[in-house]
Amino acid sequence: PGFVLVLDERTLLLPDRRGNNRCDSLSNALENPKVGLLFMVPGIIESLRVNGTARVTVDPEILAPTAVDGSVPKSGMLIAVDEAFFHCGKALLRSKLWEAESRVAPGAFPTLGRVLADQIRGLDAEGTDTDLAEAYRKRLY
Repeated sequence: PGFVLVLDERTLLLPDRRGNNRCDSLSNALENPKVGLLFMVPGIIESLRVNGTARVTVDPEILAPTAVDGSVPKSGMLIAVDEAFFHCGKALLRSKLWEAESRVAPGAFPTLGRVLADQIRGLDAEGTDTDLAEAYRKRLY
């Protein structure tokens, strides 16, 4: 809740939260500013689609209202909404996405640390998983 700020009837602000320290989405928006957003709420079968045109902002006054735990994003995307519409829930019903029995059991998939260690020679899977868990706890925002 609250991760996208509605600035007015036709403008959204999508803050760029801390993540994997890559700027793919921002550079993609600079190259091709057409964007599509899909809003899903766990347990709700309908979703909201928003299409529009994005531009990157680093204006601290615009970004300030999106601060979480005192952390203001360094950048964000201002999205001029071209269209917004609901999708019916048939695909989500078929997928059983929100049903508890459809969830993947812990341990059924390899951890991210294991996947990365399989791809990057010399990387310690367990150490990477420990580092990720700490980052999720302490550096979410």
